[in-house]
Amino acid sequence: MKKTLIEETKQNLRRLKLNDMAECLDQALTDAGKNREGHLTFLASLIKKQVDAKNDRSFERRVKKAGFPEMLTFENFDWNFQPGLNIEYIKNLAQLDFIEKRQPVLILGKTGTGKEHLSTAFGIRACKFGYRVGFYRAQDLLRQLYASLAYDSTDKIISDVIRLDLLILNGLGYIRPKPEYPSLLFDLVNACRKRVSLIITSAISFEEWGQIMGNSSITNAIVDRLFDHAALINIRSGRSYRTEGPHAPNFHLDDSESN
Repeated sequence: MKKTLIEETKQNLRRLKLNDMAECLDQALTDAGKNREGHLTFLASLIKKQVDAKNDRSFERRVKKAGFPEMLTFENFDWNFQPGLNIEYIKNLAQLDFIEKRQPVLILGKTGTGKEHLSTAFGIRACKFGYRVGFYRAQDLLRQLYASLAYDSTDKIISDVIRLDLLILNGLGYIRPKPEYPSLLFDLVNACRKRVSLIITSAISFEEWGQIMGNSSITNAIVDRLFDHAALINIRSGRSYRTEGPHAPNFHLDDSESN
């Protein structure tokens, strides 16, 4: 049986690996007829569907490769929960100029104030705009670097990291330090400097980093390099979403327990 022109067109589109255009062809033809679209408008609309689908798949691959723990975005961030948050400043940073400038972003705040949400939101937005992103728990990456010492592969891990456009280190401060960690972190930060934009979140102050890491002189050198031209988001005095947010546990006593 002879193929219809539509079937032949779909087959040719698939041969050209334009599968999304092939899938959308019937509906696109129907819409074009209803809207009385011209040939160029019809073609442009069909091509856009292919481009949009390709961009969506690329975005999904970048998000998966980045290793985010959750899909935390600016759209689902509760902007009203932290009254002291400089929303305009954060939304300006969300334009992602800091990535092009290879600028570090430091997010300080106690547990539950939204550090991880903000850092992830920056990362997901960066993926949307085509940047290569890596999200790591600080403890996990330091553990990898420490393990690499035994195989003399530390340089390879750092070389892989500096191929990224944005590296997110979450929870620097919540680590179980080893004597080698300060030097490893210094090497990482130094390698990223002016090559990769860094986002670092921490629940402790910079002064406490030296105590946690166990080597104040190296830690101070790390802080100096980060502060060279860093953007700072300070929510250390903010409210904890975990203990004061809408889904926080309710510990109110009933009348019998309060007597």
